[in-house]
Amino acid sequence: MKIDVFSIKNKLSEKNELEKVELLAFYFFENKAQQEFSIPDMAAVLFGLGFAKPNLSRLKGKILKSQSFIKGSQDNLYRISQKKYNELKEKLPNLSSSEEIISDDSIIPEILIQNSKRQYLARIVQQINSTYEKNSFDACALMMRRLLEILLIHCFEAAEIQEQVKDEEGNYQSLKNLINKAISKPEIKLSPETKKEIDHFRELGNLSAHRIKYNCRRDDIRSIRLTYRATIEELLYLAKLI
Repeated sequence: MKIDVFSIKNKLSEKNELEKVELLAFYFFENKAQQEFSIPDMAAVLFGLGFAKPNLSRLKGKILKSQSFIKGSQDNLYRISQKKYNELKEKLPNLSSSEEIISDDSIIPEILIQNSKRQYLARIVQQINSTYEKNSFDACALMMRRLLEILLIHCFEAAEIQEQVKDEEGNYQSLKNLINKAISKPEIKLSPETKKEIDHFRELGNLSAHRIKYNCRRDDIRSIRLTYRATIEELLYLAKLI
């Protein structure tokens, strides 16, 4: 079941903020085998579904006070409690038994990218999610790298300094140069977290493209997908696409 269908069927629009998060955490656990979530990631999903984007500090406070959630494997991650999971499982027993082909949200929520109204970006995101779900991890890493490169170019365009990242023939420079200049240019207001993590995604794509005896594995992508998703959302905002 796709997340927008899940939202409509379970009347998320009628729920309060915490109830929405409980249901979405259950959805990702059951339908995507994603047991943990970050506050920014959950806020992005809510926004992508058309709800008001939550205040992150306020939402974190609600989650910490609620018995429906416990802390995850890292300080910034949370997961639904076993008691709340069992309660929702009784109410929604058939969620994971749908025969619908799922090809969204594994890496990037497709509904988020749809807000950019750029069909070519939506197609790239669909390929990223689809290749991950079909165990084509080298292909997934390459498409992740491609999306990163395109969004960085759009960031330079939005800041009106795109000429600073082109060569003498008017072509855009390598992704490595784009990343280095995005980090150093004050016009591209990358967060400290993104500056620290962004080159990891380029390196993963390069390994799949150029290392002869390397094959990307699920854990290579799974270990970075939350930070990648947060980076992509940040770039979408900086590029003024959402």
